[in-house]
Amino acid sequence: MTDLRPKLAVLAALQSQPNFFGLDSFPVFGESAGRSFLQWMDRSGLALTFFRQLQNHAAIGRVSHLWQAALCQRLTANAARTRDMLAEARRINAAFTSFEVTAVTLKGITLSPDFCDDLTLRHQVDFDFLVDRSQVHRAADSIRSCGYLAASVNESGETSFLTPLTHIPSHNDDLYALQRQRQVDLHTSLWEPCPWLPLDVPQDCLDFARPQTIAGASYLSLSLEDKFLLQVLHAFRHSFRSWIRLSWLLEISKCLYNHRYDGVLWDRVIRRAGDSQLSKSIFAFVLGLVTRLFATQIPTTLHDWSADGRTRPLCAWLDHFALNWALSDWPGSLNNLFLAAEFISDPVLRTQYWRGRLVPGKTQTSLGPVAAHGTKNFLRLQVARASYVAHRAAVHLKDIAALPVQQFRWKRALESCRRPEFSDNC
Repeated sequence: MTDLRPKLAVLAALQSQPNFFGLDSFPVFGESAGRSFLQWMDRSGLALTFFRQLQNHAAIGRVSHLWQAALCQRLTANAARTRDMLAEARRINAAFTSFEVTAVTLKGITLSPDFCDDLTLRHQVDFDFLVDRSQVHRAADSIRSCGYLAASVNESGETSFLTPLTHIPSHNDDLYALQRQRQVDLHTSLWEPCPWLPLDVPQDCLDFARPQTIAGASYLSLSLEDKFLLQVLHAFRHSFRSWIRLSWLLEISKCLYNHRYDGVLWDRVIRRAGDSQLSKSIFAFVLGLVTRLFATQIPTTLHDWSADGRTRPLCAWLDHFALNWALSDWPGSLNNLFLAAEFISDPVLRTQYWRGRLVPGKTQTSLGPVAAHGTKNFLRLQVARASYVAHRAAVHLKDIAALPVQQFRWKRALESCRRPEFSDNC
């Protein structure tokens, strides 16, 4: 069984009132457990923020010199990666301007300072932009002018553009190295169409966009209330695919803490989120995770508004399953399947969702679009793809094998939440 103590120690250190006493549970650096733990910190997105937290609170001596050196090396590499990505963002933004496209930069570089203190602490993978549907094709042309390719353009959803790649990805790749392949995702809404989750979101975000200066360059970014809404929706959407990056939840926690006294902001967030049961359930789920992982206080207005979404089954899952689910290693855990009924009321659609999670399709098991030139590279690519699928399949089958035990635990949790003394004020 994976030792959760070092993961819990990282979470405790990242709270607004940090606790560093659990750091002696860190495994020995360089040994198998240490390598696995470091990989978890990298993939969770918490490694660099954790290192900065140790520095800021004079707690760096609580981890060994080898751990210090590894984390410092990652921060140095990510600073160079961030500078490179900022340069690319400026180039793409200039292309939008030259093509007379109004494009709003989403997430990523626009999250500082409200959601993160320093962009070099974030591990950004791609670029996301929001445009009006009437400008989709012009926006696509501007992205293509920067060397990106897409097989087709989705006029009502997300379109991904990629630069050519000859490097064959591996699980040993350095996450903090300069990008070998870049990706731009073009959006026409904060929420992509999803048959299981028909959520209504604001369609006038462009009207409320505002200029934001980032590293000396000006970008259009979402209003703060729409940024917060998008962060919650983004975290939830990924959770429904089984895995979530904990740094996304930490950023939500940071924004909640930074604006904990701004009742006007949270009123605006509520208005933008709407009054549907699904929206309240999504907020109750994500904010419940943030509270349990980082001991974050939820503003009263948000807490009261999302009360209808905090059903007894959801609270039971948050109490009994959330921590292990959130701390699971990539590619995640199937334990959140038990929550499907809280978000998908239609039994037919719910069955389709379960089937898609239990029997993953090609997109869930694909290494992604990779160009291989020459016989040697082609053979290496096939080996890499087979290795990737084998790893995903092994983890998935192990998770499926554990489902009967987890189902029994879920049944017990549901029984406990039906008792009169159970509190659903979670």
